[in-house]
Amino acid sequence: MIQRFDRYVLRSFINHWLVVCAAFVGLFTVLEVLVNTDEFQEAMGKEGLGISGGDILLYYCINAPFLLMQFAPYITMLSGLGTVTQLLRNREWTPVLAAGRPTWRAFLPIVVAAAGISFGLSVAKETLMPPLLSQHESLQRNLFSQRHWQPDDLWARGVGDVRLHADIFKPESDPPQIIGLEVFATSEDGDDERIVARSAEWQGSAWGLEDGLRIRGGVEEPLYSIAMRGLEPRDLERAYFSHWRPLDLASEDFRGLLEGDPDHRQAETLLWGQRSAPFVPLILLALGLPFALSFERRTSLEGIANGLLLCALFFVADLLLRDLGGRGALSPWLAGMAPILCFGSLGFWAYGRMPT
Repeated sequence: MIQRFDRYVLRSFINHWLVVCAAFVGLFTVLEVLVNTDEFQEAMGKEGLGISGGDILLYYCINAPFLLMQFAPYITMLSGLGTVTQLLRNREWTPVLAAGRPTWRAFLPIVVAAAGISFGLSVAKETLMPPLLSQHESLQRNLFSQRHWQPDDLWARGVGDVRLHADIFKPESDPPQIIGLEVFATSEDGDDERIVARSAEWQGSAWGLEDGLRIRGGVEEPLYSIAMRGLEPRDLERAYFSHWRPLDLASEDFRGLLEGDPDHRQAETLLWGQRSAPFVPLILLALGLPFALSFERRTSLEGIANGLLLCALFFVADLLLRDLGGRGALSPWLAGMAPILCFGSLGFWAYGRMPT
């Protein structure tokens, strides 16, 4: 049953979360705007790009959710620390705990709210963020590199040990185009075959080829279109992002990469990390809240400092283990789950230190 104190704690946590969220996103946005003012002016003055002030505003509107996804676990933890230290400073924990309420029960509104926010953001990353990723990359290239988004020397793997190489891939064209296409595959008879074309244009279900040739056993034959599973425009974009922005991909993208390359260790490691992501804020809260709830003489800034230290330690451990998993030094599931398991164990230890 939700009691008045639970509603009070919940309201305080939500207020802190909104303030910390706005501070993180707003601070990084303002700093980026100040640092990149010259690039914006150069992009707006360059012919052929068509950049306007509206495009800059659109970029930062799209960039805000990416910043939120990146910092959400730490925003949640700092909000929990802020809530506990504020109530402690106002001497509002003492009568509740003295009345016999267990500490975990007093923290329950914070944990429930954090779990709801975390799982909600995880669903948003899987459903709402993938369509924004290509648009975000396009605007980023236009604004900061002053050129259109056209990946060059791009490699992608399709289903069935098929490899595609594109000299230039134009995802922004309507329809998407490839300049300098080369495909390596195996025929139904088990012979190696190579497909080359001056260019290719996506026709909705297949690539239409210009000057296309199929080369098999030293014999060349004209080829006008190809349709291979795992080599659609979305798959080529996924191959690009897996190299340059793997942390922004969704679980479906990692599964798509593994479908074409079952030995893609980085994709498998990040997929395990994606599965554990909703639990990260809860683990950080389990670590941070016991340090914040102390009845000794201390300031709230000390609790926030401990929270920042724990965030840094988790971030370093997570980054290191994922790198080891991608390199093959650790199994993917261990590299993806180890930060949760290790810091979760520390959370249980920290819980035993909480005053009751």
